[in-house]
Amino acid sequence: MNVRLVARLARHETLSFLRTPVAAFFTVAMPLLMTVIVGAAVGNETVDPASGVRVMQFVVPVMTVFGIAQGCFGALAIHLADLRDRGWLKRMRGTPVPAWALMAGLAGASLAIALATVVVLLGAGLVFYDVHLLWRTMLALLLTLLLGALCFTALGFAIVALVRNAAAVQLIGTGLLLALAFISDIILVGARMPAWLETVGWLFPLRHFAEAVRDDFNPFLHGAGFHGDHLAVLAAWGLGAGAVAVWRFRWERPPTREKAGTAQTAPALSPAQMGSGHLPRPEGRPPAWRLIGDQAAHATLRLRRDPSTAFFTVLLPVLLLVLISLVFGEVRVEGVRLPLFMLAAMITYTVGVSAYVNLAEAVTGDRDRGVLKRLAGTPLPNWAYYAGWITCALWVTLATAVVLALVATFGYGVRIGLLAIPAILVTVLLGVACFAALGALVATLVPRAPAANAITLGTFLPMAFVSDVFVVGGPLPDVLERAGDVLPLKHVSHALLAALDPAGRPWPWADLAVVAAWTLAAVLAVAVVNSRRTRGGAPS
Repeated sequence: MNVRLVARLARHETLSFLRTPVAAFFTVAMPLLMTVIVGAAVGNETVDPASGVRVMQFVVPVMTVFGIAQGCFGALAIHLADLRDRGWLKRMRGTPVPAWALMAGLAGASLAIALATVVVLLGAGLVFYDVHLLWRTMLALLLTLLLGALCFTALGFAIVALVRNAAAVQLIGTGLLLALAFISDIILVGARMPAWLETVGWLFPLRHFAEAVRDDFNPFLHGAGFHGDHLAVLAAWGLGAGAVAVWRFRWERPPTREKAGTAQTAPALSPAQMGSGHLPRPEGRPPAWRLIGDQAAHATLRLRRDPSTAFFTVLLPVLLLVLISLVFGEVRVEGVRLPLFMLAAMITYTVGVSAYVNLAEAVTGDRDRGVLKRLAGTPLPNWAYYAGWITCALWVTLATAVVLALVATFGYGVRIGLLAIPAILVTVLLGVACFAALGALVATLVPRAPAANAITLGTFLPMAFVSDVFVVGGPLPDVLERAGDVLPLKHVSHALLAALDPAGRPWPWADLAVVAAWTLAAVLAVAVVNSRRTRGGAPS
């Protein structure tokens, strides 16, 4: 009976996961997409002609590890924190379902998701990349995958036990895992890192998990594939995390202390006003600049209160600039030093995330919560709402660009001439306008926030890989190069690189024209869709 109860709970949570597009995308589709792009970049060449072993024999296993860690740690922690914040866990405590059965059901769903990730990624490796399983290490591989999945599942429970709100859990579950992937020989496969960074990577279980699984696929090693040191580290982290989860877990979110004096009250009337019976006259509608400024301030406040969005918009590009420049040193890309190339690429990344991903998420989220419907009954014009978000995206991009420029200048000796600033400002302004229009188009076409998130992230990240934003370690095939040439992100990146190049490239008029054409097309598409909905009487 208890087994059936746990199985039913695990099945329910697995179905809930599959019905959440963002979680499913990041856990299963994202590692698969990264595998496809890396495979296209490296070409899956043969490393040893005698044995026929190919490059992807060592790439697919670590991408599988990343998918398991994302599902068992990141997705589980975010989902569990959300259940706690919405009061679901507290309500379940009032039912006859035992606490251990509920937790076992969540853990069972996490393991089912890990199994699905393994099947998808290894299946793609076997079918498309000529990856071979080693039967002599099969038992060790299964044990390592199981122990790694259990370890990261326990870590997911521990993070939720230690962190009080879902936004912070999301930041840790995605941001920390992605940062560890860079220093755990997963994303930067085979890269030589500084000694201290290598040491930091070995302190965490992700590096040991990746190394153990990769070794179980390595045909040049001998033995049954059992790596006691790696398995011991995974077991120690798993047991420690399990103990923390049991000790500190709470079934409801701890109450937050409200700050005294934060309630805003209406200004009191003077005795003369009260005695005369005359009330202050309303000022009328504020000017346009004030409407936009107020909406931009509100959008900025929401960004500050969402640690995950702030991390991926502001902190992640700075982290990528530092890590990649630190690891690859003085490598030249597109004829310039790598830190200069990364400066242009990370400004481009910030343009896309702040204006495309964040805007679409905010608009669809406000629509889901009924905010847009309530705003329609107020004097606030619709254009001011969108202009506020676009203004927020613009100033956040410019502020992040200043931080990136300071890091590149003082950390890696990049020199930025004064003549480059006008071209940078024009490119950023046009890029924000373009991707804000594309984000508004997604928000217009997609009814729900989770689906909009999946679409924007599912299109932006592949676009970044084929648009000279994320360095994938080699030249892309012609079909991907041509795809990047059509998309606007690559032209924003090239325009910024031309502006920053100390060799003095001419103004990138052709790149700016392509971005402007995409902007016009997106604005027209939004207008057409809204016009059809207005004629059809459909709600906006």
